[in-house]
Amino acid sequence: MKRAGRQAAGGRRQGRGVKSPHPPFAKWGYRGIWGAKCSAVALLLSILVTSNSGAVILDRVVAVVNDDVITLTEVQEEGLQAIRSIVRDTLGAERERQLRSTERQVLDELILRRLQLQEAKKEKIEASPAEVQSAIEELKKRNGLTSDEDLRTALSREMLSEEQFRRGILEQVILTKLVARQVRSKVVVLDEEVQQYYEQRQDQFREIPQFKIRHLLVTVPPQATSSEISRAKNRIEEAQTLLKKGTNFSTVAKQYSEGPLASSAGEIWAMKRGELAPELEQAALALPIGQPSDIITTQAGFHLIVVEERFSGRTLSFDQVKDRLRAILFDQKTETKFKEWIESLRTKANVEMKL
Repeated sequence: MKRAGRQAAGGRRQGRGVKSPHPPFAKWGYRGIWGAKCSAVALLLSILVTSNSGAVILDRVVAVVNDDVITLTEVQEEGLQAIRSIVRDTLGAERERQLRSTERQVLDELILRRLQLQEAKKEKIEASPAEVQSAIEELKKRNGLTSDEDLRTALSREMLSEEQFRRGILEQVILTKLVARQVRSKVVVLDEEVQQYYEQRQDQFREIPQFKIRHLLVTVPPQATSSEISRAKNRIEEAQTLLKKGTNFSTVAKQYSEGPLASSAGEIWAMKRGELAPELEQAALALPIGQPSDIITTQAGFHLIVVEERFSGRTLSFDQVKDRLRAILFDQKTETKFKEWIESLRTKANVEMKL
């Protein structure tokens, strides 16, 4: 049944998810590609980064990663969007605290990326121009950008130059290849592990019970008067009397139903458990097949339903879900192995923090 139908029948609505707090291009599918125009960074630095005497600190080394250095300018460029938000929304000591915390978080991410890029260099992993362009085209497609001009407009909104954007994509392609070689290629999921995962979680693979119903609604407006409630109650009782006399439910529903879905009243609606208002669902799960319900009251008004079919939730077989389970286990193992690999890079590296 359509969403509007579920709401008209008193159904539940799911809330919208919150936006991810990642940097601008995380929403485009690539993390860590923040960047910004140097003029904007310079402006923020003039506002944010001052010495005790008030003189602007133009740049300094904030970390040494093996033989590479990371500068304050790189940190400010990487975290520009977060910094702009902090400047806009906070003042005084709280602004300073959030700026320092953000700088440290951004610096940690830069160090991790630098360690991985250094490892990729040792492994002689590179990205060809064709691979970079392919990644860009895939990103454009995923974000509904149909032309290079659309891409340039999007980059401008994110305060990214094309050079910075391409450099970020280049690094991402290299890091993807590196992780594939050093992490993903070493992850193995055994058949026995998949079987055990299924047996320990069979309750997760039970299908949601479903039912097919016909529905009749006589509406009651919000803050209805006693006369409006009386009118609606008399109307639903007339409909109920006809059903008790054996009149076809669809015929009665088309004659008596009200509201935005009155034109489709009496038609069969296929529903899953959890999609109806609790009052309607309770009746739908308990009614004998083909028997009209008693009058059901919800905030929408007075209802009558009849259940045509009901399907209990069956448990999916191992063969039906094994590929999905293998993918879940592979992702879990990959995440664990990736963390171990990153930690090993940290342990072997000479990292000196100066921020």
